[in-house]
Amino acid sequence: MGKSELRYSDFETYLPSYKFDEKQIQFFKDAFKIITTNKDTSKVTCFSSRCGIGKSTFIHTFMHCCVGDDLWNGRHEPQGLVVITDSIKRLEELSNNIKDRLEAEKEWGEIFREWGIEDHYKEFESSVIVLKADEPFKEQLIKQHYRPIVLLSTQRYFMLTESVRKQLFTFSYKGTSLKRDIVIFDECPQFTETVTIDSDNLTRIESALYKGLSDEVLDKEFVIREFKTFKDRLLDQMDEKEKLLKDSNVTLYWKDERYSSITPNDALLFSVISDNIESLTKQYNRIMKDMLCLQELAKNGAIFNSVKKKHGNYERSFVMVVDNRDYFYIGKDKKFFVFDATADIDPRYDLDYVEIISGEKYNKPLNMLVTNIKMSTSKNVMCKNNKKSIVTTNAIKTYLKKKQKNGIGKQRDILVVVYSDLINRFKKDFKHVGYFGNLKGFNDFKDLYRMAHVGMNRFPNMAYFFIHCGCNMQVYRDLMEMTEEESLVFFDSLGKNHNKQYEGIITSIMLRCMLADFEQNIFRLAIRNYENADNVHIWTFYNTDDDLYHDLSTMIEDRYRSYGALFEYEDTPEELKLEKVKSRKPPKGKDITNAQKIIKWREKLPPGTEYKVQTLLKETELSDKQFQKVKSNNEIVAKIFENDRTDKKGYYRVS
Repeated sequence: MGKSELRYSDFETYLPSYKFDEKQIQFFKDAFKIITTNKDTSKVTCFSSRCGIGKSTFIHTFMHCCVGDDLWNGRHEPQGLVVITDSIKRLEELSNNIKDRLEAEKEWGEIFREWGIEDHYKEFESSVIVLKADEPFKEQLIKQHYRPIVLLSTQRYFMLTESVRKQLFTFSYKGTSLKRDIVIFDECPQFTETVTIDSDNLTRIESALYKGLSDEVLDKEFVIREFKTFKDRLLDQMDEKEKLLKDSNVTLYWKDERYSSITPNDALLFSVISDNIESLTKQYNRIMKDMLCLQELAKNGAIFNSVKKKHGNYERSFVMVVDNRDYFYIGKDKKFFVFDATADIDPRYDLDYVEIISGEKYNKPLNMLVTNIKMSTSKNVMCKNNKKSIVTTNAIKTYLKKKQKNGIGKQRDILVVVYSDLINRFKKDFKHVGYFGNLKGFNDFKDLYRMAHVGMNRFPNMAYFFIHCGCNMQVYRDLMEMTEEESLVFFDSLGKNHNKQYEGIITSIMLRCMLADFEQNIFRLAIRNYENADNVHIWTFYNTDDDLYHDLSTMIEDRYRSYGALFEYEDTPEELKLEKVKSRKPPKGKDITNAQKIIKWREKLPPGTEYKVQTLLKETELSDKQFQKVKSNNEIVAKIFENDRTDKKGYYRVS
């Protein structure tokens, strides 16, 4: 039998026998219809449906549909498919057929073999290939030519050369050449990239050329000699440009007008690299990607960025915004789809060739409470190894331990999400700790109901400006036309948020990025389970008195309140106020403040201990006048005694 259209009835056949919600089923039907009928290759179609809707289930089941089989006189010719995801773990899950086979065998019983259903699962195994980084790529390219379904990582896809990609989109079936004309991205693809070239990249390329080119390569000497000359030239330029401002960071658009290529013969250079790409990639897997960027840098320049550290070290690099539009074959013979829950708020999707399909109709009420604790939790406050940082960290840990102590059963554990620099501080006290930028796509915490979101995943202004450039390449091209002096002034004002033209744009992009990141993080919890009805509680720690974070809170409320989420706001916690009192520097000539004396004395008493003020005064050697003055001037000390007060006159009890 020849090719016939993909049918939803086939999809239903291979859909796992889970109890799906009717809205999930509707999502499966809608997504299937769009993928099989939407042939508009001028647009990349993005499904923005909430985390937990079942997109991984959909993709995996759709893969089964693409396998040609003879079930009920169905399709025999396979549908070519490429699936790209940002996680190796996800690739393994999508390609795993063992679980499906066991469930199908259990579901169908005796007819599993009698009706040939088993044959489908055998065919699935021989139809899918995962392109892995630890296997020889040439061998994988040969194998994939006979497999209709190819899976690979996002990073790997955007490092493929045009010639390799050409091979990726065709396969052979019974001697006939067929197309893989449906491409699915699981999570956000790299529509644009901010590529950084520093001395480390240059050294790794040079080393790869030395080690990866055999002595039999005719032009090895030319390639190594000329690249070293180019490398040294770039490093000299770094030395020169970073000295333009003695004590400040330097950012400017740089171009060496003396040269327009890496070597006198770039055609030869790239010919050698292409002919030896297998051995070179083993030495440095980004070599072709970086070399193409260096070719662009030599021709059109790049942004030079020097960050000067207080301890005297420098971070120096060239930064380029690279448009990956060609990787999506706009208007050609392949249709690209993206599944990303936050595509509707992520600014990286603000592109003229991107179409976003709202997933709002698939949403369900969220039994979620978000509590904001007002306190400063920026990287600058939290990640320095100083007294203020330690005090703030300890206050948060004390606050959360109290919440943990009050938790019952499955509502007890708390997932703490922090900056990567703080992982070890919190791991000492909490079982479940994750860090910003490393949670998206992971389901390890789907049985947890509480999260502490300490700070927000915020980057320097420049990072958001690069996102803006990626969506508006003309902005980046305009930089090329500036003189170095003009670009120096431009980037200085941008970094200080003094550029009125871009201030609002950067703030908007920043807020949208933080909101998207926040949503991806909170949906690691039990709310990602579509059927979850139990309450999920999220504590956010940031200062809502700050205009930026006030606006962020408003955006969070606007996004989730319509689905039943509740919000509350707490003042700076007593734990932090207490820690600040305890860490306060005493007056000259004293080792400890009077407030610290009182707190220190009380903290030595076990919970439930009754005490009298007279005892405190005697043992701390404070006068009643000194005690009353501390109570009057220090709200924390006053609060302690208010909480400890008993009905018994003159007596207090440690609460």
